[in-house]
Amino acid sequence: MQQSERGWTRIAAAIVVAAGVLGHALAAEGEKEETTADASKGGFTLRSGDNSVTFGARVQLRATLDDREAFDADAPGSGGAGVEDGTATSFDVPRLRLTFKGGMFKPWLKYELQFEMSRTSGDSSSKIKDAAIEIARSPLAVLKLGQFKVPFSLQELTSSGRLQFVDRAITNAKFAPARDTGLALGGTTANKLFGYAVGAFNGSGESRQQDDEALLWAARIWFDPLGEYKLSESAAEAPDGAIVHVGLGYRTGEAIRGTATAGVVEDPDDQSAWNLELGFTRKRLFATGEVFLMTDEQRNPVSPTDVDSRGLHAQVGFMAIPRRLEVGLRHAAVDPHDDFGDDRVTETRAVVGYFWKAHALKLQGDIGRVDFERGFAALPAIAKRGLPSPGTRLGPPRQYTDRQVRLQLQLAF
Repeated sequence: MQQSERGWTRIAAAIVVAAGVLGHALAAEGEKEETTADASKGGFTLRSGDNSVTFGARVQLRATLDDREAFDADAPGSGGAGVEDGTATSFDVPRLRLTFKGGMFKPWLKYELQFEMSRTSGDSSSKIKDAAIEIARSPLAVLKLGQFKVPFSLQELTSSGRLQFVDRAITNAKFAPARDTGLALGGTTANKLFGYAVGAFNGSGESRQQDDEALLWAARIWFDPLGEYKLSESAAEAPDGAIVHVGLGYRTGEAIRGTATAGVVEDPDDQSAWNLELGFTRKRLFATGEVFLMTDEQRNPVSPTDVDSRGLHAQVGFMAIPRRLEVGLRHAAVDPHDDFGDDRVTETRAVVGYFWKAHALKLQGDIGRVDFERGFAALPAIAKRGLPSPGTRLGPPRQYTDRQVRLQLQLAF
């Protein structure tokens, strides 16, 4: 047996022994501590001393009508080729999540596990969403390790189960990193009026191993002068008094979501972005918005210019019936390449939401459109990255308008 193999065998044996010792210690401690069960706040929590686990679940059921202008997805030679497709109807379970979170061994040692049970093959292949451990001995300095969301973009950091619309704006996939594997240090003041987070991540995206020599670096600071702004859209749970949120984010290093240039290991191109985030809520009113500026290097392989892009989204909602019925509007726009003209993508939507148990049990319906300007088709692939795809259209390139109606029921506990 090689020396390295013997070394790994010893490490594995040590891990097994350590796990046995810790398990015995936990069992012994469990004999001394009273075990309690609680399901009063949603989910189901078992607790014994410093050890706890909360089980939770969330399911979204969605129906969608898509009407795409001059769109033809039929293969050449098939019966529908060359004819504009009609309105498409689809039913979907976009998310079915199971969560396990709590503490272990010490009051300052926390963990969170989240698994996706829908779309785990084909267009998404990983069941693991979050797998993180937190060391939180002080609220001012919390160390987080594992796979979790990169600290950048208010809407991305807000759970998909606590959104005002059926899904996030078109700016999200273009500018926000989402989940990645790494570590971050963050914290808040005791009154939670100020917070920060800085971290280093693979940059290769969710549940993907590192594929080059670069890292994704991210930092975010925020200020809530009138009280804590919770990561939740809509006024379904808004306090009576006004809450204001202002945040600033920056990231650099590897391109997000595993989109770095394939085959480039040493010195891959950087991608850098700034983000300004705003939020406001008061009793029956909710509003939020973000502005993004991003630069994609094009030096490896060599290209004449970098790609500068920018985007924004803004949305507002009003509770027509307090805590129950909400109406809202959203507008989002992305300019994918500053050096091109007539190439923007815009999104406009209206939403109606009905809440039985705030976000835990709600029905949302939104209607809207996505517009592609004439020059979008001529953009390089790097500029289109993260944006909705026009797909196959009939005739020469021009402006296209896609209309959509979505209805979604969510149950979470």
